[in-house]
Amino acid sequence: MGLEPTTPCLQSRCSSQLSYVPARNTSCYGVRLERSPLRTLSAVLRELIEPLWLPIFVLVAVWVMAWRSGLTKWSRIAGTAALAAMWLVSTPFAAFVLERPLATESQVDANWSPDFIYVLAGGYDIGDSAEQDANGVETTRRVNRGVQLWREHPDAKLVMAGGQPGTDGLRGPDRQGLLMQAQAERLGVPATSIIIDSVSMNTNGHAKVAREAGLHGTDAPLAVVTSDFHLRRARREFSRFFVDIRLFGSDPTITDDSFSDLSLMSLVPRVDALRDSTTYLREYVALLLSDLRN
Repeated sequence: MGLEPTTPCLQSRCSSQLSYVPARNTSCYGVRLERSPLRTLSAVLRELIEPLWLPIFVLVAVWVMAWRSGLTKWSRIAGTAALAAMWLVSTPFAAFVLERPLATESQVDANWSPDFIYVLAGGYDIGDSAEQDANGVETTRRVNRGVQLWREHPDAKLVMAGGQPGTDGLRGPDRQGLLMQAQAERLGVPATSIIIDSVSMNTNGHAKVAREAGLHGTDAPLAVVTSDFHLRRARREFSRFFVDIRLFGSDPTITDDSFSDLSLMSLVPRVDALRDSTTYLREYVALLLSDLRN
């Protein structure tokens, strides 16, 4: 069985910056709730208070002064285009659009079942002591999704794949895997169903270690769980060595969104949107470089 077609994944990390508006006339224990216009206005004003606005205003002011000082035609065009690009890439709309081609999940047949579920590490936060270490947001979401998938296929093995680069001398190479295992065990997965890969350090390495570990053949049915924006690259790397894989996004369903959620507020620059856009642009670069590594 080969790879299945993919469909866009509607679980977006940047949905928190989109103009999600709860349905009016919703009820709670029989009581009807209405949105207060004053509270709505306050929410909008809070969204406009962004630390990103200060550097944008400074750059625009500098650009206006430079424009008046007598720039050439092409300098004016190039500078204006650069400012416009910076504005656009800082908006939730741009983050939303950039993520959609990356966030693709597999279509899964009802009778398909994985032998192994690879949960790709997304990093952890180092505390003052090892006991204070904690999985990062992306890792937490990935483990949650992996455990959910394992509950549907309890005969599968969960593989916690990857360590965290740059922690040599601070923590052991298996620290990331142990944190992921502890989280999975708290959610009910027995230790006998968990395998830790503490060797691989990136997406390319996850796939290569999976091939070289000898746990299964290249035709074994495998599930790969990772963040939505990382799905396309994970598919590309794992499909080099395995023929029966399915990709599962880890973003919570509660953050689902679509183009219908977009509004004028999604064109307002936001710090979170700039962070997400930067992540997605870096992912596109990684996709271009992935072929050069092999």
